[in-house]
Amino acid sequence: MSVCDRVVPTSTPIETLRLDLGGASWELRSFTDGLRIEVDGRTAEFVNRQCERPDAIIDISWGGEFWEPGPVLFDAGPWRAYPAGDGIQFDFFTHLLGPAAYRRAVFNADFTFGQILLNRRLLGNLGAYYPFEYPLDELASMHRLGRGAGVELHSCGVAIDHNSGFLFVGHSGAGKSTLGKNWVQHRQAPILSDDRVVVTKGDKGYRIHGTPWHGEAGLARNASVALKEVFLIQHGDRNQAIPMKPTQAATELFARSFVPWYRADALDFTLAFLQQLAAEIPVSTFHCLPDTSSVEYLERHHAH
Repeated sequence: MSVCDRVVPTSTPIETLRLDLGGASWELRSFTDGLRIEVDGRTAEFVNRQCERPDAIIDISWGGEFWEPGPVLFDAGPWRAYPAGDGIQFDFFTHLLGPAAYRRAVFNADFTFGQILLNRRLLGNLGAYYPFEYPLDELASMHRLGRGAGVELHSCGVAIDHNSGFLFVGHSGAGKSTLGKNWVQHRQAPILSDDRVVVTKGDKGYRIHGTPWHGEAGLARNASVALKEVFLIQHGDRNQAIPMKPTQAATELFARSFVPWYRADALDFTLAFLQQLAAEIPVSTFHCLPDTSSVEYLERHHAH
């Protein structure tokens, strides 16, 4: 099926849901009778009740048994990606429901429109369901960002005041959640996310956006601030920030980005975006202690 083939005719949806994800507004329009949209706990903070025009629209409807669509772009186990015209298709599986896909999502090339088809045989008796549940929400956001909107980084975003914030970037185990908790404990600072933050660039510069895909500390907020400085965090025996050269910084940031590796255009854009960011925003390696002294160090040397 082409992403341009609208399964649902133009009509009034049964219900709608608007979400803020990484600086973009996503509108879910449900045409599924007997299945109410239920937002999960991690996403409730990101519900948008305003009425501005959404950046992307996703129509939700029932589907039957899904056919095998052809060559696989990427097989992650619980989900698979397939080419779909100039767009992309995702099928989702769980051993709890058997070998058939229980959910299918199809998007156009720039991720401004998509469809989610739910397997009525497998999901028809639920009564309520969140059709955009993880990892589909992150996959859709990641692919849209890779089309020119920004980048998602493995990072903790901290608002150090009402207008600006720091980004602490690191692989799992680097100490992102610990650092976020220290900022909360020491300064009650808002944490945009303790694990995955989206960076965009507009007319007024770079901004960091909270996401619902938080880490072990469970810290996430539907907010954004201007990006002041970036730190690649490492465990250390003292607190010390060492400035990085832009070329090295871009390479290290790219290694900690979330990007669809099977999409050459997304890889090219993400690397170019990070090269420009590293040339315009200070990036340092931050060797830090796992306590509030790291917060005090940054306030003393970098917060002004």
